Amino acid sequence: MRKEPGDRGIHVLRNAMAVLELFTLERPDLGVVEAAEFLGRHKSTVSRWLSAMEGAGFVDRDPVSGRYRVSLRLAALAEVARRGTSLQRLARPVLEKLAATTGETSNLAVLDGSEAINIEVAESPRPIMHVGWVGRRLPLHASASGKALLAWRSAEEVEELLVPPLPRFTPDTITDPALIRSELERAREQGYATTWAELSPDLVAVAAPVRDHRGGVVGVLAISAPISRVTREALPSLAAPVVAAASELSERMGYRPQVAAHG
Repeated sequence: MRKEPGDRGIHVLRNAMAVLELFTLERPDLGVVEAAEFLGRHKSTVSRWLSAMEGAGFVDRDPVSGRYRVSLRLAALAEVARRGTSLQRLARPVLEKLAATTGETSNLAVLDGSEAINIEVAESPRPIMHVGWVGRRLPLHASASGKALLAWRSAEEVEELLVPPLPRFTPDTITDPALIRSELERAREQGYATTWAELSPDLVAVAAPVRDHRGGVVGVLAISAPISRVTREALPSLAAPVVAAASELSERMGYRPQVAAHG
């Protein structure tokens, strides 16, 4: 069947997005061969894509190394998008207060496909801290943010998102779907989710759900800290300000518990 012009345009945009998603804070520039390997496409094909994206202003090419990086124009648009999203804009002061109150890095994360992604971060004021960043992707089964995003979803959605085999990141990573479901039930009961050395051996985290005016969970607030600074017994006290901050942000998003209870 012959593709319509609109179909070709969508195909081009999808290719461009696939390339842009290769750029991360750890990998700010890419060569053609490297990009082709990541995408599983022929080098000449990816070279044409990158050349077209350079012409459109999406990426810049270093004249010496020949490597590509996200253009300043696109970075500026990303900042416009970040500031224009109501959830992020409303979350910023809440995150800053949470980081100041707990002394730990605070994050706002949302569900993106089958992962959690940080869309806003306030860093810990302490010299030794867990480093989070905007755009960091987190596995749902091995992060507090991921567990909190799963806990208030339907059983059907959870089944779709937790597809075995689940990767193990540390000896403490929970990979059994049945055990993860127990973790989600516990999160619903206590109002927050936790991880203890499950994503990284030196990391502990707590996350609580953020709701919109309809009562749906639209994101989570989390704090993460070096495990040397937190004991298991201290987790409930560490969770209290996270739950309070998530409730504050939920109210800013228009959530009213009494309305949701009668809705």
